[in-house]
Amino acid sequence: MKGRLRVHSIPSVIFVAAIFLAPAARAQDSSEASPGINSGDYNIHQTIEFGYRASEISGNLNTYDTFENLGSGLRLFDYTFSMRSLDHKGFLFDNLTFSNFGYGGDPNDVTRLRIEKNKWYDFRLLFRRDKNFWDYNLYANPLNPAALNPPGSLTTGCYVGPPTAAFPQGAPAFCSKPAVPQVNSLHDLDLVRRMQDYDLTLLPLSKIRVRLGYSRNRDEGPSLFTTDGGTISAFNQANSYTTNAYRAGVDFHVLPRTTISFDEFLSYYRQDNVISDNPAVNPGSFGFVLGTVPGQSTPAGTPVDLGNVWSTQTPSETLPCATPIVTATPNTATPTCNAYLSYSQVGNPRNFMPTERLRFQSNYFKNFETSGAIGYSTSDYHFSDLAENVNGWTARSAVRGSTAGGPIKTQRVSVNADWSGVYAVNDKLRILDMFRYDNWRIPGVWDTADTTLFGTPSPAPGVVGLLLSPGTFNTTNCPAAPYNQANCPQHTASSAADVTNEIASQFLAQNIKSNTFEFEYDFNRRYTAHIGYLYTNRTIATMDATFDTGEYYFPGGATGTAANLFLAARGDCALAGGALPAGCTLITTGTLAGAVVEGSPASPIPEAGNDTSRNITTINENALLLGVVARPIDALRITADFEFGYNDQSFTRIDPRQVQSYKIHATYKPRPWANLDGAVEIHENRDNVSTVNNLEHDRSYSFSALLMGNQRLAVDFGYNYWNVYTQALICFAYSTTSANPTPPPASVTVSAFPPGVPELSTGTACPITGSPSPLGALSTYSSTDQFAHAGVMWKPVKRVTAMVGYGGSFVRGNTIFLNPLTPSGTLDFNYQRPYASVSIQVYRGFSYKMAWNYYGYNETGNKNPFGLATIPLQDFNGSNATFSFRYAF
Repeated sequence: MKGRLRVHSIPSVIFVAAIFLAPAARAQDSSEASPGINSGDYNIHQTIEFGYRASEISGNLNTYDTFENLGSGLRLFDYTFSMRSLDHKGFLFDNLTFSNFGYGGDPNDVTRLRIEKNKWYDFRLLFRRDKNFWDYNLYANPLNPAALNPPGSLTTGCYVGPPTAAFPQGAPAFCSKPAVPQVNSLHDLDLVRRMQDYDLTLLPLSKIRVRLGYSRNRDEGPSLFTTDGGTISAFNQANSYTTNAYRAGVDFHVLPRTTISFDEFLSYYRQDNVISDNPAVNPGSFGFVLGTVPGQSTPAGTPVDLGNVWSTQTPSETLPCATPIVTATPNTATPTCNAYLSYSQVGNPRNFMPTERLRFQSNYFKNFETSGAIGYSTSDYHFSDLAENVNGWTARSAVRGSTAGGPIKTQRVSVNADWSGVYAVNDKLRILDMFRYDNWRIPGVWDTADTTLFGTPSPAPGVVGLLLSPGTFNTTNCPAAPYNQANCPQHTASSAADVTNEIASQFLAQNIKSNTFEFEYDFNRRYTAHIGYLYTNRTIATMDATFDTGEYYFPGGATGTAANLFLAARGDCALAGGALPAGCTLITTGTLAGAVVEGSPASPIPEAGNDTSRNITTINENALLLGVVARPIDALRITADFEFGYNDQSFTRIDPRQVQSYKIHATYKPRPWANLDGAVEIHENRDNVSTVNNLEHDRSYSFSALLMGNQRLAVDFGYNYWNVYTQALICFAYSTTSANPTPPPASVTVSAFPPGVPELSTGTACPITGSPSPLGALSTYSSTDQFAHAGVMWKPVKRVTAMVGYGGSFVRGNTIFLNPLTPSGTLDFNYQRPYASVSIQVYRGFSYKMAWNYYGYNETGNKNPFGLATIPLQDFNGSNATFSFRYAF
């Protein structure tokens, strides 16, 4: 992806140059609006604005392109063309409009076309091209630790933080030798999405109206992909997504003041992504190769991808290993490191989703308005050709590679309906009722076909890990016990199954029935109030079960004996009381003689802990609704809506049990030239049972003003304050930080709890019974965003329009960091965007425009925490200047 570049410039120079490049305005009087040209039965009007954008940005260009992505070059800023029939008697059409903007290199290009013939048809076309670049470095960054302290430091070995009472010599930290910072996101992408929409309405003014449409969405381009194989590498992914959607509908206006509509939607989705890692082409970290060891099976010089996670001193798991580099000429990779020799994943999932919808809207009956809809949709997602192939080494499980595949099929069936009605009892009182029904279910099944590959016996000293070939078990390679022949796979007592054939079934469903009933009353022309009750019944069903239909454990390994069937009796089929568990069978004949198998297609065996029954959660939600609309004086209008709700159950730990919502909005026009606007919106959620302790709030306060004394001067300004907070108890596992080596001058005690994370009053243990994670803490997140904006439009003379303005966001926040190496990132930043422009009308229909935009993004928090391998800053600053001509006739 793109690198860092600094372009020395003074943003103000660009703006000053833009002003002096402007031609002098001519003196003759003319109007900016073009009347167009009459030709035959049509009035024709065209407008074109084109020019050049100069972009000079310093700092992190990847972050700039993630946020803005506006580069230098010629641009078509706007083009419109219209033909309007003077008497609505055009030959093929009465109105035609065609418009474009963004072409020439901007990340967003748009084309619109509309052609209509009065009473006969209305055709609309929309094309959009979006360039989506993403490389914000902190997204999926593994946060690799810094190097060890140099000899002679206060503490040798790992970096330490500032001294504390608990750690007088400094808090311990992860460290790595060498330190390998990651300067790009491991999930960066550079996609281009092209979207097309075509809509045709036939007989738009008749009692029976027909609608036809087609949409195509194409998204493609490169990105990176990660998966855990002992280490984590950024693999190349070629993305290809395509959606084709067809729609047809008909509207019936047969009954008075009533419309009935029917729509049919057909959506076809396909994905053709290819993921690959070939160190021979893409060497990965440092371009290492395997060294030369007599007897090795994998050739010397084979390129190795050691991954992007480098933390060589971590006690729980060294990544990629404790000593990744074998110093030589050239340097080579340690063969027992977690690493990849190659990786590939291909598959072509497909989905077909038909949807039918019937709608109506009517005010046929006196004092009663009603509308409603009912829809039915199905989805058939299938994935028949998944193929993942891993060639590498995973140290923790001594796995030499793996494959994964098997067909996947998921369906979604959805039925939804809604109805609303408003009955006016009299001129002051109205009764409103709204009902919503939504019922969907998603059953899915994966018939897995996975293999785990293990290395062969070592033929010579030093031939280990990546230097071994994957073993293949059959009676030819492994004819007899102890199954340690040259090509036999070798296992340990904890090795996974060699072949896993399973049926994994999942089910998720939700049934929602919701009704809102309200009374609305007009006290007089200035005051209106409403009161209502909202009831929702929500039922959620889940199921997750896996059945073995052929899980094979092959024999062979250094600790294999006849007593453990030469390690074929392991995992789910480990001996219990000297015998194989029920469902496990020793194979005595055929090419797999000596192996143990669990389950079969005819007799599937449920995995331990399976719960094949559906887990049902029912939630009843009740809420009181209040609202008022007040207009105490003609210039002032105030609206307020309040909601107070209670739910008797929650589905997840961040679902609320108590809900409160407050919304107040006021508009005030004290003078014809002044418009003031203010709003308050507060949401409070709670689920404060002792094992959850979830509190949330979302609060915003805003104010804006528009002052327009005349057509020559306008001023607007505003301010918005937004605060978000959430907390909940969490349980987690934590890898202890590395202690410094024992030799003097000093050492640091190992920390078994994340430094800087507040402990609960009950200690560091997880307070939730049954949690598989041993540690607990109160997870918190808070963020405050203050946004201010202002702008001035000034016409010093009739032909000149000047604008200047400013917009800035100032964000501050904090959260719990289980990894002390985590930068604060977007929790703390300033983003300022001042702008200015001048437009000069040279003569009738022709004008010249200059614009200047400044972008200043600066992270203000902890950008490089102590102990983190130094990564580039995310900051960028710079300017764009545009020079354009606009011509209209």
